[in-house]
Amino acid sequence: MKTFEEDLKDNLSFIEEHEKIINSHLVDFITGNLWEKLPKDLRIELEQFQNKSNFSDLMNRCPTLQSIIEETNSLNLKNNPKVLKLEDLPLNLSRNTLNWEKNHSLKEPQNDFMKDKKRYEISVLSNVIESLAADNKSLVIDAGGGKGYLGTYLSGKYSVPVLSIDSNPGRNTSAINRQKLMEKKKNQSFPLTRHSIEFIDENTNFSKLVKFHFPNWSGNDYLLTGLHSCGPLAHAMIKSFINSDALKSLCVISCCYHLTDEFLTTRINFTKTMRMLAQQSVERISAKNCEHPASIFYRALLQVLLQTLGIPDERVGRGAPTEDFQTYAKWALAKVRFPPHERPLNNDLTNLQKKYSDYQWKLNVFQTLRAHMGAVIESSIILDRFVYLQKSKKCSKLSIVRLFDPLLSPRCYAIIASK
Repeated sequence: MKTFEEDLKDNLSFIEEHEKIINSHLVDFITGNLWEKLPKDLRIELEQFQNKSNFSDLMNRCPTLQSIIEETNSLNLKNNPKVLKLEDLPLNLSRNTLNWEKNHSLKEPQNDFMKDKKRYEISVLSNVIESLAADNKSLVIDAGGGKGYLGTYLSGKYSVPVLSIDSNPGRNTSAINRQKLMEKKKNQSFPLTRHSIEFIDENTNFSKLVKFHFPNWSGNDYLLTGLHSCGPLAHAMIKSFINSDALKSLCVISCCYHLTDEFLTTRINFTKTMRMLAQQSVERISAKNCEHPASIFYRALLQVLLQTLGIPDERVGRGAPTEDFQTYAKWALAKVRFPPHERPLNNDLTNLQKKYSDYQWKLNVFQTLRAHMGAVIESSIILDRFVYLQKSKKCSKLSIVRLFDPLLSPRCYAIIASK
């Protein structure tokens, strides 16, 4: 069986081979003729079924497409036999954790001020963290603690002491206010949860922070965790874990890959476009039969219009109405302050959409293919972090674990390590 380091090399080779497709922006799909970036034999196969097949049908009809998707699946962590599932962990996990959906009603009223997705993630992760912390009777440090969801859940349900750290004073205030509201609503105190404002980097002195917030804490073992640690925070946590003798365990689930371009084991850096693609969810796209929002096509079509009007570099932003292209285009032109008397008429916008109508099917296929490739990028980012920890020789145990159902929480992979 290959090592994770060998898997990483295979992933990077695939990404390099398909870089023209991966590193492309859908805004330029029509104006940049991105369809031509596909291999010629693949284009010929696909165009035989234009506007007649969805992506699933195309995979059965087009051998070249099927071959590429099979390769992305082989490189995706979801199919890597070395990646553990939640039930594979040698932990005392409850049945409620392993079967969360069956044991929890998403419509059940709660007093925890969490949305359903967050409640699911916190429920699962807390059970894992409690089991990990019990091994060394560790105090838990929640990096990027936000509104303190994890801290209050761990301390309230499992009596685990938690220091929740966030660099944003506003979020820190929100966490404290939320905790006070919970204490009032639930008639329950959370003496084991403390909150701190601190920017975390690889040299953060966690022992000093713990002693300040938990002056009576006599232990010296800390578990560092983070749920969907954004961008560079995940790297700071990994480096801190290696550098600090006090940190005995690590459990990090990362997200927001577009906020950092650093690779830990190689000089290869992905562009922001590529890292944004890693945020796509193949599972959710597949569950929707690979249909993408009409707004994606409208934005590519708008770029044709903007180029015609001589303003191709305008940034439109989000929030556009998407009931039809005419409404979308009018909103966008108003947003960029294009003179009202020079804006095209409804008939002109309708004719433009008809002219490029065939591109909507092509864009949908192109983006679905890119989403599959995006899973390879995400896998590469996580593998890079795993290999970095492995090469540090500081870990007695190290694993990649799929903690969450990717349909409920797409950023579902945790790196769990202990010394």
